[in-house]
Amino acid sequence: MSKTTEKDRAKDDEDLDEDESTDESNDDGEEEETKATAVRGRGHAHDDDDDAEDDGVVAEDPSWWAPHAVLSALVLIGLLGFFGMFNKTPLARLAAPVAPEPDDHAHAVAASPSPAPAQAQPRPAQSAQAPREMFGAKHLLVMYTGSRRAPPTVTRTKDEAKARATEAMTKAKADPSKFTDIVKEYSDEPGADKRGGDLGKFPKGAMVPEFQVGLEKIKVGQVSELVETPFGFHVILRTQ
Repeated sequence: MSKTTEKDRAKDDEDLDEDESTDESNDDGEEEETKATAVRGRGHAHDDDDDAEDDGVVAEDPSWWAPHAVLSALVLIGLLGFFGMFNKTPLARLAAPVAPEPDDHAHAVAASPSPAPAQAQPRPAQSAQAPREMFGAKHLLVMYTGSRRAPPTVTRTKDEAKARATEAMTKAKADPSKFTDIVKEYSDEPGADKRGGDLGKFPKGAMVPEFQVGLEKIKVGQVSELVETPFGFHVILRTQ
């Protein structure tokens, strides 16, 4: 009886060992199956992503706005240029055409030594223009044929005119107070008898040069010598 029991107990132990081995094998198989299932799951997920891309679903591009912004900027620059906003900006200078290079002749001219510029002299301060000197006079005029503006009624020669003017001068020098009467008697100037030969006041240079020189040789109240001009022979009384 004890032997049978020992055999049974030994058999039971062997069965127990086999059961444990079987359980361990089952456990290992389950772990391997779990890992395989996870791998298959990841594979299926990857396949799903590929399928999604194949179906046209693409992830959104974060830089999608860049082309639109560039196009908008170009349109804005074109509008500003059309209205002339860049005419006075550095962009306008950059867009200006480049001047052509000078030809060989221009290089030769540029290479030739140029005279040194004269040193600029300081201009004197411009003073106010001095008023022109004023004169006053009376005169008588003896004309001759061929003198300027001589009327047709004058038929005397130049010598005859000179002799007549000398006679009038002698009388005027003797008594300047009678100059007006002497003018009426001797002068051929139109209207002289009415004006008494008075020329009024006039600036220097208003008369012909010969008359101006003869006038400046005498003082106020004096009678001049004969003064010959293209109009004839003058006798002058200076009044200013």
